[in-house]
Amino acid sequence: MRKKITVSQTKRQHTIPKCYLKNFSDSGHDLFKKEKKANVKQEEVLKDLNKPISLKKATVVDDFYTVDSGNDPMLIETRIYAREIENRYPDVYNLLIDPHKNGFDMMERTWMLSCLLSLHCRTPKQFRLFESTIPDSHAYEKDIILEDYKGAHLLKTFTKFMETHQFKRVIIAKIIGTSEFITCDNPLLIIGNDNTLKNNSFEEQFNSENLVIIPLDKNHCCILTHARDKNGTKADGKVFYNKIERMDVDASFSNSANMLILESADKYYYGSEKYMKAFFSLYNLV
Repeated sequence: MRKKITVSQTKRQHTIPKCYLKNFSDSGHDLFKKEKKANVKQEEVLKDLNKPISLKKATVVDDFYTVDSGNDPMLIETRIYAREIENRYPDVYNLLIDPHKNGFDMMERTWMLSCLLSLHCRTPKQFRLFESTIPDSHAYEKDIILEDYKGAHLLKTFTKFMETHQFKRVIIAKIIGTSEFITCDNPLLIIGNDNTLKNNSFEEQFNSENLVIIPLDKNHCCILTHARDKNGTKADGKVFYNKIERMDVDASFSNSANMLILESADKYYYGSEKYMKAFFSLYNLV
């Protein structure tokens, strides 16, 4: 008789992985967070930032990826995110921020896009956006639809998202000065041609005209932007630019990115103690 295989289940699951968040930490073990609230007084903002939160407790939602149907409830959480994407994230991160690295091969490009673009697809905010599109006529089967979407967001949404932006150029922006990038629980920024945030506009992640910006740590962010040939024509579908372009940016750039993070966030912002307190002492209405 075949022995039944038992699967160890992880109830508390990170919607934004620790391997990403720890690069915004001072200690590597915890970081400072601020809850997203409107019109709060400055002293309340600073009080909110007095204690750090453990990386183990940041962006945790019980059973968020657990698949109740099928033979492997941990397929998404453990088999795909933890073993595949999160295990590879440190290598992708080191490749991108290493000033001596000028490019990557096609396999590295694939894993880079997987690690970075998954930060958008796996968040509760994006799952709720999908839920809001379910018509009332299917309300009686909403639970079944949402359960099916846990797998479909990987097989369809995530795959299509990667295909949309697979030909983008890769630029790493490094801050010169004392400013910093902050991040949040919905950290990938999709920017339209009008310079406005498109994260929560339906299917805008599949618009190849949009830029993608991802803060990587306190000092670096990654920009996925259009590749063009020598005539200025978009190179989508023609050639992959497997080069890492690097540029220095000042506080005005990081401030613009941070303001978009404020808009993109679902419930929390994250960053270092010193900069978070300085930043929110100026922008205390968010």
